[in-house]
Amino acid sequence: MTDLEPTMKMAHIEQRVAAYTNWAFFGSFGFCLALSGFAGSDLLAGLAGFAIVLLGFAVHLIINQIFGTRFTSGEIALGLILFGLSMIGFIGSWLFDPNFTDVNMVIGLVGFGSIVVSFIATIFIKFGIRESYLMIHRVREH
Repeated sequence: MTDLEPTMKMAHIEQRVAAYTNWAFFGSFGFCLALSGFAGSDLLAGLAGFAIVLLGFAVHLIINQIFGTRFTSGEIALGLILFGLSMIGFIGSWLFDPNFTDVNMVIGLVGFGSIVVSFIATIFIKFGIRESYLMIHRVREH
C-alpha cells in the first residue's frame, strides 16, 4: 500500500458524502415543492421545486469538479430510473386523474423539459458537440 491510497480513499469518501448531502438537501426540498405544486395546482411552487432539483444537479456537477470525478454508473442509473419513474407518474396522472389541470401540465412540461435541456447542455459543455454525437453514433469508415 502506498502513501497515496489512504488519501485517495478519503477523498472518495468525502466526495460521496458531499454528493449524498447535496441530494438529501436539494432533492428533498425540490421534490416536496414540486409535489406541492402538482397537488395544489400551484405553478410557482411546482416550478420552484424543479428549479431546486436543477440547482442540486448543478451543485453535484461542482462537487464532481472539485474532487476531479465524473458521475458513477450507479449515479447515472439512479438518475435515469428516478427520471423515468417521475415521467411515468406524470403521464399516468395526465391520463387518468380527472383533476389534472392545465397548471399541472405546465409544471410538468416546463419542469421535465428543463431537466432534459440541462442534461443535454451538460453533455455538450463537458464533451463538446462532436464527442457527444460520437457517444451515441459511431462513425464507421468504409
